[in-house]
Amino acid sequence: MLTQKGYERTLMSDVARHAHVSNGTLYRYFESKRELVDRIFDYAVTKAIAALNVDSVVDEIEATDREPLELITAFGSRLFALVDEDPAIIRVLTVESSAIDAELRWRVIGLLGVIDAGVAQLFERFAPESSADRDVWKMLSRMIVGMAGPGLAMSLAGDGTATMRTEFLSMMKSVATEGLLGQVDEGDDNA
Repeated sequence: MLTQKGYERTLMSDVARHAHVSNGTLYRYFESKRELVDRIFDYAVTKAIAALNVDSVVDEIEATDREPLELITAFGSRLFALVDEDPAIIRVLTVESSAIDAELRWRVIGLLGVIDAGVAQLFERFAPESSADRDVWKMLSRMIVGMAGPGLAMSLAGDGTATMRTEFLSMMKSVATEGLLGQVDEGDDNA
């Protein structure tokens, strides 16, 4: 409901009607629309964390001879699956929550910081031991997190066919290998 009409235009009575409960019942559990949004945000974060299933991703990467660029496919596939399952979750986490007020905007920024740090740790963990510049892997992870936005927007707009998604993830890998990682290799050759 909130992702369809937006926070400002959604009334608690709209939410109650959509949930098939009385206004009184809704207010018994939530004192305000803002409190309801906090609970929805918490639910969305929990659902997104479960969908990303980091432990499973670690197991997958371990099974691919620790190829760090497979993190792109693993997380990208999971994010696309989450969009397919419940596109409202992504809208709540990326658009609606950050537009409501400063506190929620800081929660969104904090969440993105946690994601950024977590992905950076995974890229550093699985970076080849021979890699001379571990900072490049950290920068690569930040770039990957940033590049996820257009892929999610494509899917939320309904433009993300399976082929387009595969090509998008492949393009992200190409940018990594031919861009940042290619520069590291060239630097090693010139040393």
